[in-house]
Amino acid sequence: MHKVDELAYIGISAKDLDVWSKYAEEVLGQAVTADSDSSNLYLRMDERHHRFIVHPADNEPEDVCYVGWQVRNATELDAVATQLEAAGVHVIEGTPEEAATRRVLGFAHFTDPHSGVRMELSYGPEVTFQPPYRPARPISGFVTGAQGLGHFVTYVPDVDAAERFYSETLGFSTTDSPSIAGVGKIASFMSCNPRHHSLAFFANPEPKRRTYHVMLEHTSIDDVGSAFDICQSQGDVKVQLGRHNNDRMFSFYAKNPSGWLFEIGWGARTIDPDTFAAEHYTIGGGSGMGEWGHAGLMESHG
Repeated sequence: MHKVDELAYIGISAKDLDVWSKYAEEVLGQAVTADSDSSNLYLRMDERHHRFIVHPADNEPEDVCYVGWQVRNATELDAVATQLEAAGVHVIEGTPEEAATRRVLGFAHFTDPHSGVRMELSYGPEVTFQPPYRPARPISGFVTGAQGLGHFVTYVPDVDAAERFYSETLGFSTTDSPSIAGVGKIASFMSCNPRHHSLAFFANPEPKRRTYHVMLEHTSIDDVGSAFDICQSQGDVKVQLGRHNNDRMFSFYAKNPSGWLFEIGWGARTIDPDTFAAEHYTIGGGSGMGEWGHAGLMESHG
């Protein structure tokens, strides 16, 4: 099975790039690169040239406009694309101009038949050795490296069908699935490296937007606390501080300038992708949520 290795980058459609630039620096602590322009706002959080690109929304909704999954090389990209084509998904080769914008050697893209999100397969990301990444505000930094930038969570009509699709075409493995008594499985969390999950989706046939949230993991609990204070003072916290039962993440959720959510966290467990066995848990009943805090979590779904 040929597979993706990490969540590499995310594209965002936004109405106001200046607002996003200020937000990235003052709230997230990410750096705006010197080569950003009116069409591409590059946000940096580690040694990569960028992890986010913010584009003018024009007539598009303010949402994640594409999700970039990294593979090892051009041969692996072709192999994964072949698996997608065999599943009836049309894969389009990216143009040299598009690859230059994303700062990769090559990429292809397709539309996820379940979520409707544009997914990209890329290899050869640009690494910036000098100048080194310096946070725009005092934070320790982010957990990236072999775990990728974090995780992306979206919505699908049929969780089981989406789970099979990502397993059979992109090589994801299911780490766990929450259920509601009398209803059944409501979501799936999937991994492609030691991060507990890089992708997750919840059952919702008619969501208000494609994106539920994107998670960023800090290297220090104090980074989460300072971000919480900033977001709380601005009235943007939608889910209070708490700890998840599945990935053990200590986090909160806050609205960004485009209206969807960032989960800002610390302390998640990692897994061994070769030996980890899938888990499940039940929401409700005698065990409650099986975690503490995170008031507003159920209400945060769009």
